Amino acid sequence: MITTIPVSAYRSGLILLLLFLTGCRPAETTVATPASEPPLAVVTSPRNNYTLRTFVQVLADTNRAYRLTEVLRPELQAEFRPYAEVAPTIRPYRDYWGKIQLVNRLPATERYLEWVLTFSSTWTDLEVFTLGADGSWRSEPNGTFTPVADKPFAPAARGNLMKLILPPGEIATVYFRGSGNRAAIAPSFHLYLQPLDLFYDKQQTERVANALFTGILLMMFFYNVIVYFFGRDRSFLFYSGYLLMVVIYASYAAGDLADWLHPVLFTEQPAYYSFFKVTLFLGLMSYLAFIRSFLDLEQLLPTWDRFFKGLVYLGFPLLLVYLAVAYFSNFSYVLEDRLSSFYIGLVVISCSVFIYPLYKTRDTKGYFVVAGLAIISLGCLLTLASRVLPTPFSIFYLKAAAVVEILIFSLGLAYRQRRQVQAQQAADFALKQSQLLQEERQREAARLKELNDFKSRFYTNITHEFRTPLTVILGMSEQIENNERAKALIQRNGANLLRLINQLLDLSKLESGSLALNPVHGDIILYLQYLTESFYSTAEQQRIRLVFHSEAEAVPMDYDEDKIRQIVYNLLSNALRFTPAGGKIVFHADAVERDGTPWLKLKVKDTGTGIPPENFERIFDRFYQGEQPDGSPNTGTGIGLALTKELVELMKGRISVSSEVGVGTELLILLPIEARATVPAAAPPVAADSPESVPAIDPDPAADSAPAAELPELLLIEDNRDIVTYVESVLAGRYTIHKARDGAAGIEKARELIPDIVISDIMMPKKDGYEVCATLKQDERTSHIPIILLTAKSTQDDKVLGLRYGADAYLTKPFDKTELIVRLKKLIETRRRLQQRYTGGGDGAIAPGAGAAAPSIDELFLQKLGQRIQAQLGDADFGVNQLAEAAQLSQMQLYRKLKALTDQTPSQFIRSYRLQQGLALLKEGRLTVSEIAYEVGFADPSYFSRTFQREFT
Repeated sequence: MITTIPVSAYRSGLILLLLFLTGCRPAETTVATPASEPPLAVVTSPRNNYTLRTFVQVLADTNRAYRLTEVLRPELQAEFRPYAEVAPTIRPYRDYWGKIQLVNRLPATERYLEWVLTFSSTWTDLEVFTLGADGSWRSEPNGTFTPVADKPFAPAARGNLMKLILPPGEIATVYFRGSGNRAAIAPSFHLYLQPLDLFYDKQQTERVANALFTGILLMMFFYNVIVYFFGRDRSFLFYSGYLLMVVIYASYAAGDLADWLHPVLFTEQPAYYSFFKVTLFLGLMSYLAFIRSFLDLEQLLPTWDRFFKGLVYLGFPLLLVYLAVAYFSNFSYVLEDRLSSFYIGLVVISCSVFIYPLYKTRDTKGYFVVAGLAIISLGCLLTLASRVLPTPFSIFYLKAAAVVEILIFSLGLAYRQRRQVQAQQAADFALKQSQLLQEERQREAARLKELNDFKSRFYTNITHEFRTPLTVILGMSEQIENNERAKALIQRNGANLLRLINQLLDLSKLESGSLALNPVHGDIILYLQYLTESFYSTAEQQRIRLVFHSEAEAVPMDYDEDKIRQIVYNLLSNALRFTPAGGKIVFHADAVERDGTPWLKLKVKDTGTGIPPENFERIFDRFYQGEQPDGSPNTGTGIGLALTKELVELMKGRISVSSEVGVGTELLILLPIEARATVPAAAPPVAADSPESVPAIDPDPAADSAPAAELPELLLIEDNRDIVTYVESVLAGRYTIHKARDGAAGIEKARELIPDIVISDIMMPKKDGYEVCATLKQDERTSHIPIILLTAKSTQDDKVLGLRYGADAYLTKPFDKTELIVRLKKLIETRRRLQQRYTGGGDGAIAPGAGAAAPSIDELFLQKLGQRIQAQLGDADFGVNQLAEAAQLSQMQLYRKLKALTDQTPSQFIRSYRLQQGLALLKEGRLTVSEIAYEVGFADPSYFSRTFQREFT
């Protein structure tokens, strides 16, 4: 206990006694003395922690002008006042003197001599004066901003501590001077005194407790980091960040961080350790991110997920503001805590409110978060209260809550990981089942495809078989004389039968996807009018009025003449078939715009018998024949409207029907108006074939004509201008022709363009055709290009010599243009078959042809590309640029070379190779799908799965 002894009587008596012995009398002027002597702090127990605030006397040094010698003068001694009186007037950035007197009343032993005097941390600069054994005053530097190395007594890096010697029975006086140079924090005269051994015991106990707490958190931190690197689950990463921030802040608050780092960090600026309080913000941000990831909050509670995401983002500007406030306020924790307390309170309140909606979800993982949030929220609130309320600040509550929360969340993470393992096992089982089901479906699809292919081949073969005798019948009918009626009857019915056969053939092509559009560009209104005119005679014979009317005078657009002809024929034939005598058919055309897209609108409206409503959905079905409204069976094959609908859809158009029984039917077609084709439409012939006339029979239905963008590239190396002009006229519209006037120029142009085929003369300046052939065939850039040698040399030796140089064909002048066309076509077809062989290996590797003695240049080239890709297989950034550099080709040369060899672009070739390697790894069964995706160079496993499915299903 501490007792108070008045010393004024002793001091007054002593002064009077000295005056009497010296023969002096007191002066007339009165010496200023304090109104009352300061109380004396008496130490009576060796195990107490004494609070000395009430025993402190304070002197304001407003001008910072007092030295200790001046303070010891009686005039300034009289100015000292009790701390309780001057406390309301104490301000920061001012100097103050303090004085305290202590007496040790414990037994006279060495054990009770050393004591620790603790000053408030509000003193940033402090100097302490004590009286030494020799009677002189000693000064010791101290203060929060004083480097640890400058303090004589520093058992801990943080804290204003002083070791004080208190001899038993003697009065010890301590003077101290200092200031608090932090905004909003006035220096406090709270002093504490405790025995040195008690101080060390408490310090050791606190450090052991802090080490135990820190050790638990660090073990959990490293465990979660390791688990994250094995499973890449971001929940463990965010929780690891949260644990690390708790460890750093707890070590900072306990002073351990400064004890560990002060020899190497902030040695001259210990106040900078306050920057470590940013871990409060970082820890809360990591905590919120962990909750979002752990709960899959975006799926569970999307609104709360967005709110927590906003809280995380809010932490960044608050953190920056905190750093600025800390620095410019000279690390005033009063101002700092306003920001940190605001963010802590906001997060704690948000999490507390979040507990109820999370609990309502009945999510099992949510129960762990509910329990953890409740515990940590309570700990944070108690810690915050200890900071805000006038009580000693302590983070014990936060530590205890953090330990309990760690146990809860560790159980939650273990539970989540177990659920993920179970889900992965279930997914693997489902994947195996899916694979088995997919294989079964593939087998069924293969069976159906085989059946469809058989049907398509059957239709194609039988229609071709029908065409042959029909051609003979129609051809022989021309020789019938003197019986025009029989001749017309044979021709009309033969023509109708031929149209039906052609429709069946087109249907089979549509079904197999081999029916292609051959668009031309021209005025479709003129063509429609021409087609309609061929039906006028039939309409007149049936006494039906047929009218063609167009709102637009001309509609230039791309259209396929043959497909438009078939559509118009089917529409008008059906209208004529079901319109009675005296009826009317209107064929209407117009250009309209819908949704910002131009369309050609075709409408055929008749006054026929109409279609019953129950037949609307089936009139476009193949081979469907409904009954007439009067009950009579329908005539026809049932393929005309089905073919019409599929042709319209092939041209990306729309078709619809509306009808009323007894009133008539209206068929509406919309076709997109486009202008991409470069081939102009031919003018309609002057005399058009009527439905009864015999159509021309094309011996080769698959004509060579194609859109300009799809034409093969042909390089003609010829020095004779007349031959060049003639070849251009023969091949115009079939090939895109490039020319070179001599062999050297031809070689350079071939390397630059990488054409689809080369025609070269033999006798030329600079380099002849043999050299051209040999050079191109030995160059891996051009080795794949078919070459036709065209020359006047017609001997067998010349032909053999040309073939030995690698020529694919040999034509002598004068050549037959039909033979040239067929030769070119067959060579390109042969190249297509080679493409299929090069891309059909199935294992991602390019192997030599079966039975070949050695791989060809093209095969070696593809093998080299495969090796380049294999060497960089796991590099997702390896692309066309790198492949072209490895092949020592430009990107365009590589593109045309690969397009010619494999019908693939370089990017498709790389992707196909990666997928083939992925298929091989998948068959091995050692890796997961995601691991395989990264192994073969896909940065996104989901994109790998989609492309893999498209490639192999």
